[in-house]
Amino acid sequence: MVNPKRTRVLKDGAPGSGPVVYWMSRDQRVRDNWALLHAQDCAFERKVSLAVVFCLVPSFLHATIRHFGFMIQGLIEVERNLLKKNIPFFILSGSPHDVLPAFIAEENAGILVTDFDPLKIKRRWKDELSKILTIPFYEVDAHNIVPCWQASPKQDFAARTIRPKIKRHLDEFLEEFPKLRNHPFRSLHLFACRLRRDVNFRFSTAVLCGSAPLRENAYWITDNARIREISC
Repeated sequence: MVNPKRTRVLKDGAPGSGPVVYWMSRDQRVRDNWALLHAQDCAFERKVSLAVVFCLVPSFLHATIRHFGFMIQGLIEVERNLLKKNIPFFILSGSPHDVLPAFIAEENAGILVTDFDPLKIKRRWKDELSKILTIPFYEVDAHNIVPCWQASPKQDFAARTIRPKIKRHLDEFLEEFPKLRNHPFRSLHLFACRLRRDVNFRFSTAVLCGSAPLRENAYWITDNARIREISC
């Protein structure tokens, strides 16, 4: 069970009858991920399936093809490890506030969970999503040992001011991670949707490489989880 102080509500609402959706953003991993663990807790409590979604934004902060290539190699492992736990993984192309609402509506999702990120652009995405969504929307600090909003209520100007605040909370938050469980509530519709959306990283090379001045190599995954190399 995830410490409730690690979670905060971004939007209240009436849960849908469908799966719990974890929008993975900053914390791109399966192991030791409090946000994913909280999403699974919610799914177990409601006895529904769990889906993980990543939004690929091609123009994110001027990232180059090398940045995307490194990230996607990590997401390949994320998908592989999630499927071992019976959890489908989706890639949506576009800004989260543009593509997530349609996905949530199509799946009649019950709850949306995401990980904490202090970047202004990520906070703006979450603000925009909160205006659109009608289901509960939770944020979990999966990045810091002590959740940011628990460590200090304000911006600290020096390490000497925030260090004692963090130390006061270590006994409560410095704990072992539980293991992600095999998810017993499988939705055949979700897995069929995963295949229909063709989410296995096979996006048009023009989307990620069209603006690249040099020829770079990007790594993609095929349907049977083998990696192949394509030239951009």
